[in-house]
This record gives sequence, structure tokens and C-alpha cells, in this order.
Amino acid sequence: MHKFSPHRADRLESPDRYELLPPGPTLRKFGLRPGMTFVDIGAGTGFFSREAADIVGQEGIVYALDMSPEMLEILKRNGVPRNTRVILSGEYRLPMPDEVGDLTLLSTVLHENTDMKGLLAEAVRVTGKAGTVAIVEWKKQDEEIGPPSAERIDKEDLLHALSDYRIVAQGDLNKSHYYILIGRK
Repeated sequence: MHKFSPHRADRLESPDRYELLPPGPTLRKFGLRPGMTFVDIGAGTGFFSREAADIVGQEGIVYALDMSPEMLEILKRNGVPRNTRVILSGEYRLPMPDEVGDLTLLSTVLHENTDMKGLLAEAVRVTGKAGTVAIVEWKKQDEEIGPPSAERIDKEDLLHALSDYRIVAQGDLNKSHYYILIGRK
């Protein structure tokens, strides 16, 4: 199982990615609004975190977490809004208190982890009882972008793995990605 390399971070900021997965409309679709607390697990270069900071405004807060110090350095070079906290995390332990997030995002990170249930439990732990965890993953198909299909998670398999959680919504974001929103049962 591979991890996305910081040496390829420019791909995370490519115009094609902005077109395929526009951060603002995607986050609004998931329910992000002014004044909320947003937790971005695997924030990388800040692709979603920067837009989230604009959406939540000065009354809200964004936590941008990544386990890669190199990625967090790139995020900082890209500019960190005043309402954003950049946090170095462990792979399966998030150095945050319980129930702080209104919306927690796991965008294309589950397929890179061997302990998917552990990471999901951590995401739910840092999300408030009434909050939502948004999962974005690559469709299990062959295509020229993204990870090989063998490393992707089939949506039905992921839905089965989420049986301990309430499914709030699910669907396709584009030709390459699907989403599942979960909450506590």
C-alpha cells in the first residue's frame, strides 16, 4: 500500500484537479457553512483547507492535519489563513480533543491506510455528535489519473465497512470519485 509522495505535491494543486474536484462546491455539497469547525485529515497541500477557511469565515476554524511534515511545509508555503491550525498527526492518532468538528473530511486517504476502521474511528471521535464525516474516494476503475484500480476501495465494500455508522448521504462527485457522508448511530 503506497502513500502519496510529497515529491508529487504539484499534482494536488493542478488545474485538472480543481476542475475535477472543485473544493468550494464540494465542501458546500457536504454541508460546510460559515461558523463551522472543519477538520481536514490528510490535508496535504491545503487543497480543501484553504477553501474551507473562506467558507467558515472568521467565526469558524479549520484544522489541517497531515502525517507528512513535508506536506505541511508545502501547505504553509501555499499560505495559511488566520482561522486555520496546521497540525502534524500520526497515521491513526489525531492529536485533537474529542468532538470538535462539525464536518470532518477524509479525501482520498482511506485507500492509503491498512487500518481503515482505526482511521474512521479517529475521524468520528474528533467529530461532534451531530457532525458529519465526509469520505471521498476513487472509484474502483482503471483510468490514467489516480492510484491503480487494485489500490482503490470499491464503494459497496466501503459501505459494508461503515456498518457501525449512520449513512447520511452517498453518491458520485464526478467520473473518478464517489462520496459517502457518515454520522454516529
